[in-house]
Amino acid sequence: MVYYSFENKARKYIFVLGLFVVLGGGFSYLLWASHIGMRMVLMKSIPDWLTSITVGCIFGLIPAGRVAWFRPVGKTSGYIFQVFFGGFCLGLVLSLNIYDVWSYLSPGKIVHYDSEYEITFPGPAVARFSHCEAGLWIKDAPTRNWIQLCTNKKALASGRKPGMNAVRVTARTNHLGSYIVDYQFVYTKNK
Repeated sequence: MVYYSFENKARKYIFVLGLFVVLGGGFSYLLWASHIGMRMVLMKSIPDWLTSITVGCIFGLIPAGRVAWFRPVGKTSGYIFQVFFGGFCLGLVLSLNIYDVWSYLSPGKIVHYDSEYEITFPGPAVARFSHCEAGLWIKDAPTRNWIQLCTNKKALASGRKPGMNAVRVTARTNHLGSYIVDYQFVYTKNK
């Protein structure tokens, strides 16, 4: 095995710093994109899973093809599959919320509408083993899809009074979907 040594310490520190900047930027993008995805409702026609799997396959085929082309001595076809799987996972994770971010960054218009709602206990999952205290299901008018927002009992008690049977939603909407900016409970006349 060949170990690469850096003769110049400044070059070594610049390389390590650059590596940390790239990894930190990727990690912060993932956190930002998942935060946006919690309040985003996409149109039903958006092929988000198909796109993520396709990008994952492309990210996997490039390094696997390179490994297969150069045929390292002593490596089996299992090694090629491992390289493909690593690239696939990287591409899949980086492209999971790509339509959410695209819709968030695309120009759109601000709309206000009243919507029906439902409250569930516990709320949506926020991590592997935890949930929000309460979940607020809102029907998005432009996309006609339901979205579950994270809330808690204290916010529900302070914002919702008896008889409030609708939610006034403020959303940024465009051709890809809607981003829920704000909501408040309101009284409406029954039809």
